[in-house]
Amino acid sequence: MSKKSLFALFFILPVLFACGGGARNDGAVPQQRHIPELLAAVPSDALAVICHDRLAEGLRLYDSTSVLHQLDLSAFKNARMALSLCYNGSLVPVLALDTGRAPADSSESVLALLGQAATLRLRTEYVAPDPEARRDGFLLITPSDAQLTAVRRHLTEHTSILDAPGFRDALAVADDDRFVIFRNGGADRLAPKTWLQGIFPRRELTAFLRIVADWTVLRPGSDGFDVLPVCSDSDAYYANILEALPFGDSRLGAVLPPDTRFALAMPVGLPEMRQAVERFQDASVKLTRYRRTLEELRKSSGKDPLKWEQEVGVREIALVHFGGGALTLVRPAKAVADREPAENPWRGFLPILYGSAFATGDDSFTAAYGGWYLYGSESALRAFIDAERPDGSAFRWPGRGCRFIVYQPDKTLAGDKKGIKLTWNSNR
Repeated sequence: MSKKSLFALFFILPVLFACGGGARNDGAVPQQRHIPELLAAVPSDALAVICHDRLAEGLRLYDSTSVLHQLDLSAFKNARMALSLCYNGSLVPVLALDTGRAPADSSESVLALLGQAATLRLRTEYVAPDPEARRDGFLLITPSDAQLTAVRRHLTEHTSILDAPGFRDALAVADDDRFVIFRNGGADRLAPKTWLQGIFPRRELTAFLRIVADWTVLRPGSDGFDVLPVCSDSDAYYANILEALPFGDSRLGAVLPPDTRFALAMPVGLPEMRQAVERFQDASVKLTRYRRTLEELRKSSGKDPLKWEQEVGVREIALVHFGGGALTLVRPAKAVADREPAENPWRGFLPILYGSAFATGDDSFTAAYGGWYLYGSESALRAFIDAERPDGSAFRWPGRGCRFIVYQPDKTLAGDKKGIKLTWNSNR
């Protein structure tokens, strides 16, 4: 459970390009709902906010290495909280802690907490109750003088994250006082330098996340989080493009090696996926380049990638990183017999047809295993084919009626007819 930090949640969000079903901000007036009072302490330019009605649970979602975790907050474990992440040369946390629900000796508890904060060189400020705003008193705690000044200014000017474009739509989707909301436009500043290192280029990930949606909401569920992207209905947002895609079954779990460290699988529905990709390319003003690349691949390989897709009858595509390397897989309409690695005549087909997420850097060889076509380096394909898969070691794979699955050893993100769900893996 120690992996359940804010950043651990953020790591998997780029793959929402496959989600569909996002919440739209179409200009309609959001349904009225209770607004957590502590959002008044979240600056309008905050990149993320964690809000919870119990501090003990909400703070667990934030980076366990933060100095905030050195505070003894037991006297306030049931207090409401809002933790914002702001950028001020670096990411800075600001904790707003409701002291209005503290025990009878709240003054003593607050004083003790202020003493701890001073010892840890944390900046603090007590904000008195505001009867007119029907707001209890709360305490601000942050390691940054500059950020505390920024919060003071926002409070004085009566501005907050609620004034950020689209945030109220995200708040309406959260539909509770417990949520995490990310600003997608802040991806490059939110993401750690080592984010999915060795799997995807960081610059591409952060650039892509910015066009998935405007905001991403994580809402606690019974066994994880519901994940909801929030944006307008423009085709330039990838969360909208795949919304109309049919659901399909993923069978990737049956062939994964036990040492898989990352897997991305997407059932393919034709012609819906092809139409969706072209809609996105058009909205992104990239359709001409997309078609030019298809033509270049046709000339260099002697095969039109679109005709190859139809002839194979692609039903699922996947990316797998495991101990032996990285490769991409295609499940055809008819299972293919196992075949040893040989030179791949269709190099570059998968990234242009399905996106750069399916580029491994080396697709010079192809093989077949377990009914799938494999693409990658010769060594990676041989390692994948030769990997031992003991009986009973099959992954618990949520593959029925889905749009996508992203697997890492400690967590799984899956989009199905019930929505997008992030769960932690206790075992496989």
